[in-house]
Amino acid sequence: MQADKIPPKPISGNLKYARGFSIDYTDSLTVIEVYNPWNNYSLLARYNLSNSYLRSSDFATNIIVPVTDAAVLSSTYLGFISILNEHNKVVAASNANWIYDSVLYNNFRTGKIANLGNDLMVSAEAVIGTHPSAVIKYIYQAPDPVDPIIQKAGIPIIYAMEFMEDHPLGQAEWIKLFGALFNKKEYADSVFNQIEAEYFRLVDLAKKSNTSPEVLAGTIYKGTWYAVGGKSYVARLITDANASYYWSIDSSTGSLPLSFEVVIQKQKDADFWLNANTSSLNELFSIEPRCEIFKSFQQEEVYHYNKRQNENGGLDYYESGVARPDLVLRDLLIILHPGLIHGETTYYQKLEH
Repeated sequence: MQADKIPPKPISGNLKYARGFSIDYTDSLTVIEVYNPWNNYSLLARYNLSNSYLRSSDFATNIIVPVTDAAVLSSTYLGFISILNEHNKVVAASNANWIYDSVLYNNFRTGKIANLGNDLMVSAEAVIGTHPSAVIKYIYQAPDPVDPIIQKAGIPIIYAMEFMEDHPLGQAEWIKLFGALFNKKEYADSVFNQIEAEYFRLVDLAKKSNTSPEVLAGTIYKGTWYAVGGKSYVARLITDANASYYWSIDSSTGSLPLSFEVVIQKQKDADFWLNANTSSLNELFSIEPRCEIFKSFQQEEVYHYNKRQNENGGLDYYESGVARPDLVLRDLLIILHPGLIHGETTYYQKLEH
């Protein structure tokens, strides 16, 4: 069953936007359930979190909190960890040379964080060799073959699939899972509440604009145009920024592959082009010369979220940007409604020649 055909799972009573997990608190125990969005949101894993030893359970993974030595297998988790000021709890990370956060990157450079390599090719032996107290990772449709090996070594695996949330605040709300792991529930709740309030303040501000520009969003790869799906979190950001997006009629939550001819037919006159995924207009033209047909290219209103990157090309958009959709939305208002907000963008910048 395709992800965009799966009926939405009811949101947990303790959550407002995220559908991929639930979290329940008692005086002595926090219970987290993570769901598989590729299998009708069936239960993927259950975790019992406690600050003292728990008897083994056939139905849940027991985890002593706070987690003290985490192996982190997605850069998006680092944004949450950084906001919670738990930098020193990370002992290993995939693609560590791409870390943007200055504290975490310095920990990698000084040997405090081991680089586990590509997150799609991490070996169980490499993970086990860093002696983590827990591994935080994602799956795609089903657990990876290395997972049982890691678990057999006595290391719990915590699954996090924030990238499957279709609402920007649904992604950001996963900070509550990380707050539970690091014994920072109240702080995580407070941070999320501030992000939520600022996000909706910006939504209301966007409505005051007299214009609703049309947005072209996507990139070209090997001759195919990959637009953002109409029910994706990016499409939601565009809508919340008081802009129109033609493919909002589409029901997919991921990328939407299209022929370049179709995109030209439908969006040739779009005012702005977002997420171009290149470093310059010249590079974009070299990839696909027909880009010059677009009004946005002709008027040089082409943007990408590569403003903040480390020396190896690691983008902060994929770190703090996931946890801070309010900052991403602010960028869009600055771009799409000039004069509505004064100041510099955080993640996006205009492509030059």
